[in-house]
Amino acid sequence: MYAAMLLADARLPSGGHAYSAGVEPALRSGLAPEEIGEYMLGRARTVVRVEAGTAVVARHALLDDADSHAGLDAVLAAWAARTPSPALREASAAQARGLLRLAGSLWPGPVWPVLAEQARPLCRAVVIGAIAAASEMSAVELVRTVIYDDAATAAAALLKLDPCDPAQVSRWVLDACAAAEPFVVELAALIEPAAIPAAGAPQTEEWAQAHALLTQRLFRA
Repeated sequence: MYAAMLLADARLPSGGHAYSAGVEPALRSGLAPEEIGEYMLGRARTVVRVEAGTAVVARHALLDDADSHAGLDAVLAAWAARTPSPALREASAAQARGLLRLAGSLWPGPVWPVLAEQARPLCRAVVIGAIAAASEMSAVELVRTVIYDDAATAAAALLKLDPCDPAQVSRWVLDACAAAEPFVVELAALIEPAAIPAAGAPQTEEWAQAHALLTQRLFRA
């Protein structure tokens, strides 16, 4: 429980403050601020399921064999296949590097060299799954942490980009978490990379690609 609370705390110096869960690209592409609540609901039912499923399967792979590279390589390949946008993959890899450095300080252990030696670029979801394995976080706690983290990231970004009623934005976070709750048990039971949901959001991918070309932006993605 404490590990989940720590990961969900925006004060954790993981570099997440530089990312908006796609909110800045969405607003720049014409989505109205009052539509971000619906946007967060859409993410909770699509890309967040991919991220949570990836984290759970990575956790399982490391608990099953912490010294194996093969299991994690398959997880990374499955995640990449479900995240076709190069911009989103690069943003996730950057977040993964920061989170990996932090995790090695907070939860010392042999898993971090294993992750650092992966042939494929890491993604944030795999590192979060590794933290769950190292900290004995349950799969259900892990899924809910990923769900909340995405919604909270979007909410924090919106309040910086277009200040509005914080209470309403907090309501949207709760709504997004509630929308994803029916998937929690199913996602927590995943053990195979092939079972990770392929619930993409093509419009989000397109917005991210356009955003990556901008020279003036507050958030990377």
